[in-house]
Amino acid sequence: MRVTRTLALLVCGGAFATPTLAVGQDAVRRVTLAEALESFGRNSLSLRIARSESAGIAGRARQDRAYANPTLRMSRETLGRGVEDYWETTAGLAQRIEWPGRTAARGRLAVHTVDAAAARFRADSIRLAFEVREAYAQAWLAEEVEGAAAQAADVIRTVAEAAERRLEVGDISPYETRRLRIERVRVDQDLADIRLRVRAARRTLAALIDPEAETLEAAPSEGLAGVPPPIDRRVAVEALAGRPDLEAAAREVDAAAAALSMASAAWAPQPTLNLGYKEQADGFSGATFGVDLPLPLFDRGRAGRDGAAARESAAAQRRDLHRRQAEIDVMAASDSYESARSRLEEVGDELLADAEALLLAARAAYAEGEMTLVEALDAADAFRDARIAAVSLRSRAWIAYYDLLRAMGRAPGSEG
Repeated sequence: MRVTRTLALLVCGGAFATPTLAVGQDAVRRVTLAEALESFGRNSLSLRIARSESAGIAGRARQDRAYANPTLRMSRETLGRGVEDYWETTAGLAQRIEWPGRTAARGRLAVHTVDAAAARFRADSIRLAFEVREAYAQAWLAEEVEGAAAQAADVIRTVAEAAERRLEVGDISPYETRRLRIERVRVDQDLADIRLRVRAARRTLAALIDPEAETLEAAPSEGLAGVPPPIDRRVAVEALAGRPDLEAAAREVDAAAAALSMASAAWAPQPTLNLGYKEQADGFSGATFGVDLPLPLFDRGRAGRDGAAARESAAAQRRDLHRRQAEIDVMAASDSYESARSRLEEVGDELLADAEALLLAARAAYAEGEMTLVEALDAADAFRDARIAAVSLRSRAWIAYYDLLRAMGRAPGSEG
């Protein structure tokens, strides 16, 4: 009994203590969620790509809206017969004239295209910001799982070492010792796999917030505390009107309608006015005037009009489909959040408290010799599973909250 009590005190002194931080923590950049989002806004390559693509679309649209440049033409013809010298000099300016209806349609097309590009960029920004928030929560969860697994592994490792010493004095059976040896190998392998997942989660977060930084890993400096605020389903559905991707789809329909107006006016030929001045060697000079007018004999723009009408129809159908998908998206996100939040409120804190209480009870029972080594092993496993379940509930609820904000089209800082 004396050997058992001595080993029990040895285990309680170290096995149930909180594990130290993993090696290499100094190379990890610690950030708050606000700092992560700020760094993402400054450094994200995905955000830069989205911004550049939006600027490129807007630039092409503005360029298409520009009027045709005038053409300056100068010529000198030298003609002669024998010793006679004769020349003729002409200077002219040509300008293509566009009918007012086509000009107005081009203007509308450019405006709607620019507005659609800006809305698409806002939608991309909201989607990418959700990815940062999700990665932050996943990194926090991975570290919490690592902490619980490390604490349980430390308990099992110390109990297994105690079992080896007790086997030498014949205090336990070889079966119990082998059982603990196998469990020790298993938990060490599990912990190694978990630590790999932690590093992967940190790298994912670092790649999102600052892909060009020397530090390859980023991790949360603060935990996910409390329960996220409630969001009424009616409020979530009403927020659809402000989703930037739906606004972009609507502006694309307007742009397609303007393009159809342009195509419908294509049958009317666009004249080119020519103004000039001519001077001849014999002293004659004067102004010149001319008009170039294409004749719509072979190409009346029918195919262009049909194509533009088809594109307008497709844009309208795409808008309706996107609106329906957005409704399904926000409803699904609302259901997921409501379920995750209610589960967190119902059992989250209680489950975490039960896990801590279980560990304390096992520690006390083992110290008093009222718990066998195998029972201590089961208690460590139960503590680990309960703690992981508790932090998983919290992480799932916060990710569901961020996903619902994304589905509502809410950018970070506009949650209210």
